[in-house]
Amino acid sequence: MVAFSMTREEGRQILTLEGSVTVRDARNLAAAVTESYEEGTPLAVETGKLEDIDTCILQYLCSLRKTVDELSFENPPEAFLNALDRRQLRHFLLGAREDL
Repeated sequence: MVAFSMTREEGRQILTLEGSVTVRDARNLAAAVTESYEEGTPLAVETGKLEDIDTCILQYLCSLRKTVDELSFENPPEAFLNALDRRQLRHFLLGAREDL
């Protein structure tokens, strides 16, 4: 199963993470985003089908937060929120979203 994919929709790019995304996926994930991402385009990370995510991938998402002009996270499941909380990254990645 592919752990991630990049698509374009309605003037934004979507990085979909699903299943288990771990350090084994990090190099390919970074290469795919680097190759596909168009600077200045909003990037949404769809996490609704994510079951597990490790620290390496969370660090990469933190890096994206610092480099992408507009980054959002869609449909974060409990597994994603729990991983953020364990590493105290919820506020950094998700900001002050009141819907979570």
